[in-house]
Amino acid sequence: MKRRALLASPLAAPAFAQEAWPARPIRLVVAFPPGGGSDLMARAVAPRLGEALGQSIIVENRSGAGGTVGTHSVALARPDGYTLLFANGGEFALKPLVEPRLPYDAQRDFTPVVLLGVTPVVLAVHPSVPARSFAEFVALARARPGAISVSNSGSGGVMHLTAAYIAHRAGIDVAHIPYRGAAPAVADAVAGTVQAVVSGLPPVLAQARQERLRILAVAVPRRMPAIPDVPTLSELGLSGFDMSNTVGLVAPAGTPPTVLEAINRAANSAIAEAEVRRVFQANGADPRGSTAAEYVAFLAAERARFAEALHATGIRME
Repeated sequence: MKRRALLASPLAAPAFAQEAWPARPIRLVVAFPPGGGSDLMARAVAPRLGEALGQSIIVENRSGAGGTVGTHSVALARPDGYTLLFANGGEFALKPLVEPRLPYDAQRDFTPVVLLGVTPVVLAVHPSVPARSFAEFVALARARPGAISVSNSGSGGVMHLTAAYIAHRAGIDVAHIPYRGAAPAVADAVAGTVQAVVSGLPPVLAQARQERLRILAVAVPRRMPAIPDVPTLSELGLSGFDMSNTVGLVAPAGTPPTVLEAINRAANSAIAEAEVRRVFQANGADPRGSTAAEYVAFLAAERARFAEALHATGIRME
């Protein structure tokens, strides 16, 4: 009888009754449409991540509201290690500062896992613009206040903020033209409908290589391998200028630490692969890799930079 009672006790349940992780495929949500930079980089990382973890990684595109739909879906997911977000830095560092009514809390509802890459922001002009350098662009804008139109990928986004902050720091007055995404913003710059564009490097790079746009400056502290001859804004007199977008992996808050550690190790192994790095660099991103703590610190520093730029420019969402 005693033996029977002992076996029936829940305290005596075997430890191996819990499911070993990962026991089934893992979903990697991309909050933007297929074919864009985030999607291509996520699909480069996914197979290597899966190999390291011993499970398939299924990339799922859930676009809408500038990334909010997909990001919110991950916030609502079970924190069991089977749902991850290929996170865009703007969703976590800037959007909460300009959109207080987001359906998720960027710091409370997620756990950063690993920084995978940094995408620099660049300033480019149409070839017809009589400015072959940033100094000449500034001189032209000062000579024609408000006459130079600069497109960006959307009101209140990283590119809009960067364009406004460049104008503020350089002491120029330009016309900011927000679009619904990077593709139309760059397309109109290529067509000459607007004179300049501030964009992440990926959409501009191919156009610059075909001499349809001229990149004048990079908005991060170091030159980029894809465009080594293009100077940084810090070099050009705007000391300490650092505006970029990032990609990384985040998980729903409450995901077990052992699971997060395994994903971090696997992701760092994936981003070290030559083919993954090639895809990142082809899309204008600087491949990184980090500890979870380093990613948390990076996002905190990014929020501080964005907050400073917002305060200086007075940008608010309408």
